[in-house]
Amino acid sequence: MTHLPDHMLFVMLAVLFPIRAATFGYRKLERAAEDDVPRVRQWLYRQIIAIQWSLAALVVLLWIVFRRPWSAVGLQPVVNGGLIGVVAGLLIVVLFAALQQRGAGEEAHARVRQRVRHIERMLPHDARELRWFSGVAITAGVCEELLYRGYLIWYLQHWIPLTFAVALAAIIFGVGHFYQGPRGMILTACVGAFLAGVYLVSGSLYAAMVIHALMDLYSGHVTCRAFRHAAA
Repeated sequence: MTHLPDHMLFVMLAVLFPIRAATFGYRKLERAAEDDVPRVRQWLYRQIIAIQWSLAALVVLLWIVFRRPWSAVGLQPVVNGGLIGVVAGLLIVVLFAALQQRGAGEEAHARVRQRVRHIERMLPHDARELRWFSGVAITAGVCEELLYRGYLIWYLQHWIPLTFAVALAAIIFGVGHFYQGPRGMILTACVGAFLAGVYLVSGSLYAAMVIHALMDLYSGHVTCRAFRHAAA
């Protein structure tokens, strides 16, 4: 059963959060003077961390107040064949990524810089920024999975079947990354659908949280290395 705070949280995630990200978040970074970009970038990192943990705490509070089962948002640990398969696949991907990075040269770094040129100002450029970005990555892994997979799918299932709830939650997740442009939104929505699949197959959010955090940590590490290599 849903209540007024649930509807308000849905509006925040589906409408207000994307608008804020597009107008008050990345837009401010985009308009910053070149020498002021590092300060604004770290301000944005801190703001993302604060907002997402606040929203995640709100979900936890709603579950405590209304005495809802934690399994409804994937926070109940489950060990099954799906989880074992996901973990095995994750280990293979991590090993492949590590081997790939060991042999990365200037050409690989140049490809990375070219691929992220449209959101370069959002990404870490030095060790200090990478530490803050790592905090953002872990925050996104935990909070975005709870909000956009656990909570949104639970909420939407009150009105539409599971398959459509998963699809709509993925679309909302993609729209929340509006600042990355059409291609970025589509890619993010696909990632959201993939993580929803991990959630459903494994029976809980924990595997999806780990995968999401590792994806963002890897992205931050690779792009930071590419930027630092160019500046050397």
